[in-house]
Amino acid sequence: MAVTCSKVLWAGFHALLAATGSISAIAAEYPVRPIRIVVPFTPGGGTDIIARAVGQHIGNAFGQNVIVDNRAGGNTVIGSEIVARARPDGYTLLMQINTLTALPAMEGGKGTISLDQFSPVSLVAALPHVLVVHRSVPVATVKELVSLAQATPGKLNYGTPGAGTPVHLASALFASMAGIELVHVPYKGAAEYTAAVLGNHVQIVFGSAPTAIPHLRTGVIKALGVTTAKRIPQLPDVPTIAESGFAGYDIVSWYGLLAPARTPNEIVTRLSKEVAAATKTKAFSDALPDYQLIGNTPAAFAEFLRKDADVSARIIAQSGAKAN
Repeated sequence: MAVTCSKVLWAGFHALLAATGSISAIAAEYPVRPIRIVVPFTPGGGTDIIARAVGQHIGNAFGQNVIVDNRAGGNTVIGSEIVARARPDGYTLLMQINTLTALPAMEGGKGTISLDQFSPVSLVAALPHVLVVHRSVPVATVKELVSLAQATPGKLNYGTPGAGTPVHLASALFASMAGIELVHVPYKGAAEYTAAVLGNHVQIVFGSAPTAIPHLRTGVIKALGVTTAKRIPQLPDVPTIAESGFAGYDIVSWYGLLAPARTPNEIVTRLSKEVAAATKTKAFSDALPDYQLIGNTPAAFAEFLRKDADVSARIIAQSGAKAN
């Protein structure tokens, strides 16, 4: 079915080329109507926040409306497939995260989404995560959490926004390196898994820094460690997981904009330049104060994705993380 749909869409794109004369003609006129950015998660999480910030800038730059379309479910497959099957004309885009490179490895190469279905536009930003626990969990350090998990195997749950997400990889790698048994509870997005740890429905979450920090201030959850190789400025007193006894542990979320495969290079380049321009504006940095803003070229993003796929495959092999 996917092959048939792709052929139909590609045939439709050739018809569009015939009507307008050339790819250059399409690119020269782009955009002449609203652009849609598909987010494969529920509203409120990091991916949604970044998509809206990018959409705001692109919309202003192009003089067109940009619609953020949240299509959560299926470990991001639902939203990703919408874009993969869309006409490659620059009007349907995808804001994705590490799941794009991790899920194929988790599914043994037999999954429904893959890198070759997309044209990389730009790596927008990266974000550290924080290992947090509900305040009722009787631990204050990473080592104490490991000891508790060893004493109660299979009793502690961790929430994620789905298999293959950086939150899942961070959790699975930690459990593997610590030699502990934790139970994975997937949700549809950051809002859901955050609510779960706040309500003690799960005890552990590797939450994004901007999502976790406001709740740390209330005392409902406690921070035990950060996932980056170095401590983060927002939580200078919270040690890294690496310095807590797990050398080499280093995971961040990345957020990137992609278009359907075979989108004209001229359109991809225009979009990439606008993303790069956005990351240098005060409005963008003010909207995303906790993120490392990047905004690289399509070629650089493509190379990043290739390397990240290799890293994800190694993490998955080491941790034994599963798609379900």
